[in-house]
Amino acid sequence: MSARRIARELAVIVLPQLPKDKSKLEKVELEDLISKAVAMLCDYAKENLAEVNGLLSKTFDEVIDIEVEHPSNVRSIAKILPVTVSTELVKDQLVNLRQAFNFVSEALDIPAFLLVNHCQTKPEAKDFLLRLVNTYLEHKEEIDNFIKQASTKWEVQRMVNIDRDILRLACAEAFYMPDIPIPVVINEAVELCHRFADEKAAKFINGILADLGEEADKLRKCDVSAK
Repeated sequence: MSARRIARELAVIVLPQLPKDKSKLEKVELEDLISKAVAMLCDYAKENLAEVNGLLSKTFDEVIDIEVEHPSNVRSIAKILPVTVSTELVKDQLVNLRQAFNFVSEALDIPAFLLVNHCQTKPEAKDFLLRLVNTYLEHKEEIDNFIKQASTKWEVQRMVNIDRDILRLACAEAFYMPDIPIPVVINEAVELCHRFADEKAAKFINGILADLGEEADKLRKCDVSAK
């Protein structure tokens, strides 16, 4: 995993907890950020496993109800007979199971994520994280305005927190970090969605960034001309 991707993932995870003052931010140690990320990801893993338990219980209860309430078993007390169900109903239950397995998979990914970050911690990861967060903080209002213009159906403050943070940080890169190609910015934001959000968020953010790409490119060229 590259230093920049490590920095992006850490930035998304700990952004709400980072100091807003630049001088304080620069004093933050990468190890402290990783410790915060560990705590937040462990909580996230526990929430995922709780979701798994709920989904599996729901699926089990629904299958039992189907058997018990089936006409062939309504009057049966001593023995519940197997019943025939439609493929559509089976698909519905499999969707629940698939979602449960996805949650388990995400929870199991967390130790690997932490191991990679501890083993591959590099000075450039902290440098890029500080640059990314500082760029966002310096241009927060403009970035939120760009997002509003690109998506009139969505209010920035009403977005899911993780989606909003991924989008804001990606806009910071796209508009104000011209050494990073815009297609790379979009791709990295989509990858963050796949890791921390879902496919719906990935499509949504990809669409907004694609809409903003041309405007970001113009702003970059204007800054170059001005210099």
